[in-house]
Amino acid sequence: MNAFIQSGKPTAELEKILKNLSARGMAEYVKIDYHVIRGLAYYTGVVFEAFDKKGEFRAIAGGGRYDNLLKLISAGKVHLPALGFGMGDVVLLELLKARGLLPKFDAAIDMFCLIEDESLREESLRLIQELRDKGNAVEYSLTPIKADKQFKRALELSAKFIIKLERNTDGDLVGKLKNLKTREERIISTDEISGAL
Repeated sequence: MNAFIQSGKPTAELEKILKNLSARGMAEYVKIDYHVIRGLAYYTGVVFEAFDKKGEFRAIAGGGRYDNLLKLISAGKVHLPALGFGMGDVVLLELLKARGLLPKFDAAIDMFCLIEDESLREESLRLIQELRDKGNAVEYSLTPIKADKQFKRALELSAKFIIKLERNTDGDLVGKLKNLKTREERIISTDEISGAL
């Protein structure tokens, strides 16, 4: 059986793929292995696996061509040939570690927006979006939780600032901005918040 597999020749579809890759200067990255078989019946063409170049790890990703899968799961409503793959995050992590390419996970966010007063959530979300549109990394609690838990989350995320919207004695909307490094806190207008970072 092994001799039969080794004597295999590329199908017309596979030959076309190989020529395409060769023309793009990628032939050295491809090795034909007729032992690779996908156990899922929806594959209709070439299947593949991706490895690190040194071949030290198991497959990082694997997939193939499936021309009828979308038609099958949509009960015939959509006929869209496709190609897909699944990737192993654990293998990728080990590969990055072994090559010294794992990035440091020390990214800090610019600001955490505390939403203590739920009646100001809409205004807070508007401010968050404006700050993000200006290139700031801003986080907030998606659900209502106590202020101390929000503050703790800001510290966990290494936020540089905390901003909280509130109404002053005149009823105007202002921001209470706190620098988490210096602990300096000040009241500023909502228009000044982005410039204060």
